[in-house]
Amino acid sequence: MDQPTRAIADYAASVRFETLERGAVDAARRHLIDSVGCALGAVGAPPVVIARRIAATASGTFGASVLGLAERTTAEQAAFANTCALRYLDFNDTGIGGHPSDMIPAALAVAEALRVSGKAVIAAIHASYEVVAALRLCGFAPRAWNIDQAQNVIGSAVGAGVIMGLDRERMANAVSLAITPNIPLRATRAGRLSDWKGCATAHGAMMGVLAARWANAGLTGPPEPFNGIGGLCQLFGIKPLCIERIGEPRDGLGALQSTGLKPFPAQYNAQGPLSAMLELRREFQPGEVAQIKVGLHWGGWYESGGGQGDHDEKWNPSTRESADHSLPYVLAVALIDGEVTPASFGDARRSDPALHALMQRITVHEDPELTREHAGEVPGFPSTVEVVLDSGATFMRRTRWPKGHPRNPLGDDELQAKFRRLAGGTLSAKQTDRMLQTLLSFDRLADIEVLAAQFRSICCEEAGRG
Repeated sequence: MDQPTRAIADYAASVRFETLERGAVDAARRHLIDSVGCALGAVGAPPVVIARRIAATASGTFGASVLGLAERTTAEQAAFANTCALRYLDFNDTGIGGHPSDMIPAALAVAEALRVSGKAVIAAIHASYEVVAALRLCGFAPRAWNIDQAQNVIGSAVGAGVIMGLDRERMANAVSLAITPNIPLRATRAGRLSDWKGCATAHGAMMGVLAARWANAGLTGPPEPFNGIGGLCQLFGIKPLCIERIGEPRDGLGALQSTGLKPFPAQYNAQGPLSAMLELRREFQPGEVAQIKVGLHWGGWYESGGGQGDHDEKWNPSTRESADHSLPYVLAVALIDGEVTPASFGDARRSDPALHALMQRITVHEDPELTREHAGEVPGFPSTVEVVLDSGATFMRRTRWPKGHPRNPLGDDELQAKFRRLAGGTLSAKQTDRMLQTLLSFDRLADIEVLAAQFRSICCEEAGRG
């Protein structure tokens, strides 16, 4: 094995619930609550409906449940469909590289198929987050290589492998079988964003489940997928990767605790500017605004402020997926509406001329000072928002740690309120209470079928043919 494969396999094969600290268990449960809530809020979204309809055409003995589908499908299809739902609103967690909660449905699907406990799932979630964090810290940088979020397929395979109880050799093969055939294109997240923006990591979750199942059955993968001949590092012309720290705290926080939760359904770099705008708008009316200047760290400018050559799409988003990644769009919505919710991205809202006129008064730039402040093992996501009125009056807000950041976390009451808002369009109040209580006591479940049955009890439209 090459060093990264060996390090991941050694660590993942050793993870046990009994060795986890209480803080890690609590964090896993919080991220699970947030993830299921985000998925419930998107069960009617077009890509999610498509994924569910395709899932309805598959079945097998290794089966798992999909939100809103009465019968079980395969574990792979369940991982894909549930991750599509989880990811659609761009409301789920962010912070150690991409959206690590996109890996959770892979663990849930395998856990249901094997009828294991909530403790086993929490151990798997913990392991997958720690592996993704270790990859980021060792120089695994998909954006720099112009590819998409390839780390999630590795983490999904690890989570599935932990639940299966894979030994070191099989875990290494699961890692190799996850990364070797799954190098995704950066086109997913550039220019005019499509449905695939919310489905790409779902594909990673699906393939992670399959990789772990292949490895469990004895299939082998290339032993040096990272540093070997024809491996990842040679492909991108970089020096060999070396994972020196895995499973260790960063600035006193584990990987789950280092990952932020979102108060707004928008790209994570917008969370601070949105909070600032909602404070500032108390001081003036939208019609008084002459200019809004936003400063971000380099990554924020690149992802949501037109920095990757997609300025036109960011200032005139043609799809929902582009809009929730457009900082000028969400700031204009916040200023005019006083809120940003999942309903803020509909076709009618996106085409509002007043909204587009305001967007043209917004500029976004990289601030080198903020880029330096953002650096670190637990990035800060700093931002500045300056509003200049027609009168010449100026208002400024600076955010270091936006609400939901590990240093400024959502409280348990805020997290549960978010869950209830997202579930409200899909579940009755009684169903919402029941599912929330199941998730709050998740580490005490002897069999996660309790949660899976609630997934299947949700009434959605009749699934059509694939």
